[in-house]
Amino acid sequence: MKSKLSNTFSLLRLSIIAVLAVLCSSCDKTETTDSTGFILHYLGVTDIGPSMSYTLKAPTYKGSAPYDFTITNVTLNDETYSNEDNFVINAETGEITIQNTETMSAGLYNISVGCYSNGNFYNFKDAVQVNMLLAVPEGVTVEPAEVLVNQDEENWVEASAQVTTEKDKHVSITNYAIAQDESKPYLEYFSINNEGKITIKSGTTEQQLIAGESYTLSLKLTTKAGEHMYADAVTFKVVSKPRNLFYIEQESLPDLFEVQVEGKSVIPTIEGTKEGLKFAIKSVTPETNAFIIDETTGQISLPENHPLTESGTPYVFTITVENTYGSSDFEAVYSAKIVAFIEPIQPETFHYTAVDKLYQQGGSLENQLPDQGFIGGAPTFQFDESNSDEIKTQIAQNIISINSGTGAISIANNHTLAAKTHEIQVRVTNKKNEEGVVKALSVTVLKNPNSFTYVSWGTNIENEILIDPTKTNHISTTCSEATYSYNRNLFRFIHIRDVVDIPRQNTDNEGNSNFTYKIIKDNYIGNPNIINGANIDNRGTITFTKTNNGNFSGGGNYTGCVFQIEVTASGNGAPSVTKKIPIFISTPKVEKKNLTSGESPTTENQTLICTPFVVKANPKTGVCAPFNYKVYVINANANNPEGIQRNFCIKELPTDNLVWDYNSAYSYCNFDENSEHATGNNQTASTMLYQVWDNCGIVTKTDNSPMRFYDEKGNKDQGTKAGYINQSNQLYIDPTKWIGTDGKYPNGAMIGQMRFNVYGGTADLQTTNNVSVFPLIIWFDETYEGN
Repeated sequence: MKSKLSNTFSLLRLSIIAVLAVLCSSCDKTETTDSTGFILHYLGVTDIGPSMSYTLKAPTYKGSAPYDFTITNVTLNDETYSNEDNFVINAETGEITIQNTETMSAGLYNISVGCYSNGNFYNFKDAVQVNMLLAVPEGVTVEPAEVLVNQDEENWVEASAQVTTEKDKHVSITNYAIAQDESKPYLEYFSINNEGKITIKSGTTEQQLIAGESYTLSLKLTTKAGEHMYADAVTFKVVSKPRNLFYIEQESLPDLFEVQVEGKSVIPTIEGTKEGLKFAIKSVTPETNAFIIDETTGQISLPENHPLTESGTPYVFTITVENTYGSSDFEAVYSAKIVAFIEPIQPETFHYTAVDKLYQQGGSLENQLPDQGFIGGAPTFQFDESNSDEIKTQIAQNIISINSGTGAISIANNHTLAAKTHEIQVRVTNKKNEEGVVKALSVTVLKNPNSFTYVSWGTNIENEILIDPTKTNHISTTCSEATYSYNRNLFRFIHIRDVVDIPRQNTDNEGNSNFTYKIIKDNYIGNPNIINGANIDNRGTITFTKTNNGNFSGGGNYTGCVFQIEVTASGNGAPSVTKKIPIFISTPKVEKKNLTSGESPTTENQTLICTPFVVKANPKTGVCAPFNYKVYVINANANNPEGIQRNFCIKELPTDNLVWDYNSAYSYCNFDENSEHATGNNQTASTMLYQVWDNCGIVTKTDNSPMRFYDEKGNKDQGTKAGYINQSNQLYIDPTKWIGTDGKYPNGAMIGQMRFNVYGGTADLQTTNNVSVFPLIIWFDETYEGN
């Protein structure tokens, strides 16, 4: 396999492509497809300030090459924007230049892009987003502006900088954040706290922040006037003495030199600071002075007519490298052997046998060597620049790698190659053929027959809640197949009664796969009695431990539950595919409340019901799904000869004067593997909600205001909000607040306790004088575009 150091330098050379790849896999909103499989991906800009200019790199694509690019539409805060010359696109490459920003209004700009591919025109709505911020107030500085991070020191990750303001005469900063720029993936390794201290995140490694590189951060500062951009506020300059000197793969050593013929090694790569870099040969065994090293590049050579004769014993080198911050010795890092003749590369002997079956989702390729019979002394293999952007993307992520000494190609099982035939271009060179020969490994990628995007247990929320004064009917709990994916796997058991088994109903798997199921018990939010009593059999039927009257065993509160089922599809002679499918349980509260408004006292069991009760929200754009809401009075004491508590709806209350608001008890369940977005509540450090509270400038995490529309007096809360139920009784999400310190958006679900009043009284809405419910679950998904 290719050495780790060699892989690191390959990754650095193609870092921009790597960033594009991440976006391609995570942001469905910037792509479209047709029968030809054409997809276009742009790298989005998030934050920018006035007087700044920015050139957005040309997009990557899958399918026929795009051409004739044009900007089809620009909006500012969802209103049409007259573009003029602020956004200019290169018709040939698709590069977008953002310019003349001095007088541009602050807000979120969405740029739609059109192009042709294979004679067809495609329009990509909101392909790029630009968040234009205000200029930073005068008097704000960062000290120091350049932070020296010496990785030779044990505590190098403790390096920091501090935002400062002119005391006593400067506007106060209410929130600090690192401005997001998706072309800078290193931003995820830095954070800034509520006091303006900029630090490297604990746990960051030398492989993530690389010695010899500088990392520049811009800041987003919030004052009462709005959000401000402090461009290029601080640079973290990472340094170290020389480390990890690398010539060629160890298994391809020794290098070969011919008798009396001039020869040179490859120019090595080295990690560490490049300032004052100098190479020297410390020792050669067997001892000789014939070899020369270029002290600037580290290239080792023998001059023409050198005195060394053919020998079976290689010369082994120890190289000393120094820079501004120290020196290091690299023992046995290179070896060379003198031979009578180096065989030139014979092009007709270099080829790969095609790989006709590499599955998506789990398929891998290990050490695919060139065919036997290759002729060429001391060859060096490397990927050629003629590779497609899709192949370059996988190379940049070290998903596709090559052994430079043997030519063996490997493809990791997390590859994202499209289902088609790919040509991986490889160039082989040696001292007799420096131009090299290029041949391709042909790899045919197939759709994995075990792939699936969903498993459905249906839903029971689409059944009407019956209003039956005679109490001859009851609320139906029958589960049926959900037509739409955003209402799938939602189950509501009114007053935590009538709990039923839930059989698996459907999946889009097309391979007749074998399925296995496992309930994930250690990652959930809500009532622990639900998850603790949940089981699933080999047919996929979810069962719950229940009491005689149909309640969840152990009873419980009214929070409901969100958990995941790990589903694995296997068989078909292909790699298995595993996904985690979220399940949502709602258990609306049964509790009598003494509600009084004017002349309307009641002790009715009022219940606020939302359909659907899971609301999709895009944390990146703020787009939220609509939902309906009703308030029912439910009889919780209906007799039933079967011993099962049926919940009859006595009546439906008018909602013309309904007011409701979040109150407390927020918690978040993470659906992906991002450890930076941990499951938990807003008061627990490292959780996603804790970071959202930070983004709202909340120091005391017991403060519940970031999701509340009203304050304790019933007036509109003027604090910074992450989201709330607006005055139209729909969900609002502020996309600037739902981003983690790693620069990534949440993929998971949030619940929170709410209180409501059907009489329109906002005063004391946050007190226990009103009904407490958990009627909504917010599902954050940055690929969501709307129902």
